[in-house]
Amino acid sequence: MNRQLTEVASWRIVCELFRRFPGKFQVIETHPGGGMYDCLSIFSNTRHVADFNRAGSFHVFDSTSGQSPLDIWHLLAEEEIPTVLDQVCRILELQVPTKLPPSTADVIVYRFIATLLGHSVFGKDEWECRNGYFDSSGMVECGIHPAFDLFLEAKNRARVSLSGDLLQIPAYRFWFIKKNGIPVICLETTGTVWNADGQSFDLTAHYKKEKRIWPIVWTVAGHLLP
Repeated sequence: MNRQLTEVASWRIVCELFRRFPGKFQVIETHPGGGMYDCLSIFSNTRHVADFNRAGSFHVFDSTSGQSPLDIWHLLAEEEIPTVLDQVCRILELQVPTKLPPSTADVIVYRFIATLLGHSVFGKDEWECRNGYFDSSGMVECGIHPAFDLFLEAKNRARVSLSGDLLQIPAYRFWFIKKNGIPVICLETTGTVWNADGQSFDLTAHYKKEKRIWPIVWTVAGHLLP
């Protein structure tokens, strides 16, 4: 699977996992092995639960199911995302809910990311989403993403510690959507999003009004889309 497809697929699965279990997990971007790997890493409180390695596998730590690592990209070539997500939940030893709970602020943010990236699958532009903190597990220099300099309000917000900050690093709360390598959107998991023109939007408030994600994506980022 090419880089654009793995970007979209990994975010879609993470988004749908968080929709099923709002408030249970947090996600950050990690590059273990000194940058050899590119992962969306799932945490529960401060416990590292699992990695979606964009190179091709889903690995759960301390799993008793005996099914990890899972070749998730191979499965996606044959199965629909809900079916693959059911397998992910079984490996994580989670009971699949019969009905999706209401989306929390962070879930709305992840749904925004997955929806915006999803439009790019067959486009000519390259889209990706990167965390506000570069985490290489200490193998090479870690630090704040330089894209904060383009979003000054977000940069100020990233200096504010909140009680739920993973590992007490506020920058983990932020994500940058890039188009052809240029950061064009900044999101905070509290529900605020900024575009490159300095406009800010309250995704939670918009979602209460719209009840759907795509109209919000169009309001915030429609000028970026073909």
